Amino acid sequence: MSLSVAAATAATPAALPPELPPETLSTSTLDAAQQARVYVADVSIAHIHDGRIRIYDPRDAKFLGTISTGYVGNFTLSPKRDELYVATSFLSRGVHGERLDVLEIHDTNALTVKGEILLPPRRAQALTYRGLVRTSANGRFVLVQNATPATSITVVDLQERKAVAEVQTPGCWGLLPAASHATRFSMLCGDGKVATVTLDEQGQVADRQLSEKLFDADADAWFHHAEQIGDRYWFVSFKGTLTELDLGGPAARVRAKTDLVQGLKGGWRPGGYQLFAVHPDGRYAVVAMHDKGVEGSHKRPATELWTFDLQTGKRVAKAPGLGTAAMTFSRNGQRLHTLSGVNGEMRSWQWPQAGVTPKLLSVVKRAGESALLLETQD
Repeated sequence: MSLSVAAATAATPAALPPELPPETLSTSTLDAAQQARVYVADVSIAHIHDGRIRIYDPRDAKFLGTISTGYVGNFTLSPKRDELYVATSFLSRGVHGERLDVLEIHDTNALTVKGEILLPPRRAQALTYRGLVRTSANGRFVLVQNATPATSITVVDLQERKAVAEVQTPGCWGLLPAASHATRFSMLCGDGKVATVTLDEQGQVADRQLSEKLFDADADAWFHHAEQIGDRYWFVSFKGTLTELDLGGPAARVRAKTDLVQGLKGGWRPGGYQLFAVHPDGRYAVVAMHDKGVEGSHKRPATELWTFDLQTGKRVAKAPGLGTAAMTFSRNGQRLHTLSGVNGEMRSWQWPQAGVTPKLLSVVKRAGESALLLETQD
């Protein structure tokens, strides 16, 4: 082949592939009839001003969508589960600048923001816990924990779309709404008592009462995570006592106490973040436990999961802990969801009848970057 022919051949352009069709962005909504959803709170510590809630179908681990939670936003669901409320903060320059606190109202099917309500710039910028934002039993008020570091509660009226009161709560923390009273809530206090506040129809304080001393925060503190069925609330202590309270009345009272580790060797203690779950029928509790527990090990992920019969106080089953640090039952009681504090893995189990081994339904290998808390739609 001559040089001129070779040069002409090399200069011939290759055929171009057909042009790709233009992308079209669209949005969709979740199927309202499909209520099997798990909300995974991800504080995203590596970029903490950009937190989110990740939503999964626990039956097959399908990813359904996200809701932004801003800077360490805390959330709760409405009683009807049709709305999700996020109390969060934004800075005008991303990580610095003017602070703006808001309560965002999200549609749980469209995952879109329906509106927002301005909050006083005092909300607790704290890692996600269930008791930092809650609704009143009647669904009219959203209660938001504040810390400046002085503690107080902002009362948001959803009908009026504004904050209507700030309840001063010195020495007390967290929100534990009653179920039988439209506007009553309780809080744990550092002196071992439980404070109960009753609001009137306008969201103003109508009554305050303190219980007797129920625990010793120095000798055996309670985890703040609580499990609720109606007016019944359960708390676990660092050393392994399960206490059931009745928070329906104007003052808290103890219903029952169970020693979870009585007579056991090995230094077993409860540990984790959302470290235990009570089945919606009130019969069983599953607790994340670790051995060789010491002062300061109360956040350690589980080496075993223990199931207790709350009627007898006896342990009836135990299973591998899988590093569990958080767990919750679906509201219909059909599934138990666990979240590893080691690798962020979320497992969903078919909750069995008595004596039947739980069936693993799905595994999400990494449910979030810094996942901490689980809630369910159904």
